[in-house]
Amino acid sequence: MLYQQAEEVCDYLLEKAREYKIDVVWDHFSPYTPPGSSYKYRRVVMNLDWHRPEEIIFQFAHELAHVIHGDVGDVVFYHASFTGKESVEYKANVGAIKLLVPFYCQDTDIQCANSANFMQAFHVPRYLSDVVRDKIWEYYVK
Repeated sequence: MLYQQAEEVCDYLLEKAREYKIDVVWDHFSPYTPPGSSYKYRRVVMNLDWHRPEEIIFQFAHELAHVIHGDVGDVVFYHASFTGKESVEYKANVGAIKLLVPFYCQDTDIQCANSANFMQAFHVPRYLSDVVRDKIWEYYVK
């Protein structure tokens, strides 16, 4: 994703955080310290030094989804293991896609919307390709 687009989508997600009254903290940590979130404190903590910076936008949306969904626990981490469609992490990934689809589709005609491009732009894990396709479709039919 181009830097300007990354900045625009980050601003969009920050606006979503404000709408849901979620505090967002951007800080420097070890490159392997994952972001986290707390429903109790309505806070997301993002790592500016993450070793794969291209993943940060999807991580951010994922952590926001945890707080929006009311996922409880001390801290929910982005890289917890995937344990199936009922897992809290899977649901947060779906929530992240739901947050990002309106941004992606807002200036895109239905004929030009492409789930593969969406997944590449936001570094969405491959196992979510059906979810991306369905959520993009839902955006246009609603």
